[in-house]
Amino acid sequence: MAAAVLAGAAGSAYVVTVVDRPKPVVVSHVVRVVDAETVEVREGDRVAVVRLVNVDAPGAGECLHLESRKRLTELLPEGTPVTVVGEGQFAALSKQDGSFVNAALIADGLAVPVVNGTRYLGRAKEANTSAAAQRKGLHSPEVPCTLPGQVRAITEAAAVVEAQPLKASKAELTVAADTAKTAIGLVDQLSKPGGLTWDAVAPVDQTVLLAKVTKAVPTLYRKEAELRNVVKGLR
Repeated sequence: MAAAVLAGAAGSAYVVTVVDRPKPVVVSHVVRVVDAETVEVREGDRVAVVRLVNVDAPGAGECLHLESRKRLTELLPEGTPVTVVGEGQFAALSKQDGSFVNAALIADGLAVPVVNGTRYLGRAKEANTSAAAQRKGLHSPEVPCTLPGQVRAITEAAAVVEAQPLKASKAELTVAADTAKTAIGLVDQLSKPGGLTWDAVAPVDQTVLLAKVTKAVPTLYRKEAELRNVVKGLR
């Protein structure tokens, strides 16, 4: 709203209030979900490719890629009316019920915030905090490919092989030794940090998780060697 003072007759003045007209809201319709952070929408006769602002979702071959894409397809089935608000080369998508699609995917733990825009970054970070607190998706120790999931597999393997009695069958001892070897392989993978599974975990939590791995490593190496030697002696 704006006001202008205009001069009237005999030096008098009067105020004219000018009401700013709201910008028209353009509603588009979903054509298809291209991947977990890209959507095609139709506005009239024009089809545009929209990349979700502040959303970094798993790519092909990454942890939870298929789940992330599937979830976005569930959120945005073909024909869904959406409001598209651009920010640079990216955009925010809202549905007619007011739900913010960008944040919804992150809140499910199937994407993480990325700084490629500022207007909606706060909401993206809030959604990520909620997902982490509820251990959803990329934050879950129940999902084997996540960082918490890999650390859990390593620590549980260390506990299992440590508890394995040496007076057991050759088959049992071999399984235990192989369990240690598999966990050591996971440790080697974690020695090269990076990627979305790491980005999903706060630095302070990364430190806690890696401390657990560091504690488990000596047990894994010691028990694998010990178990292999016992197996050799049974031949």
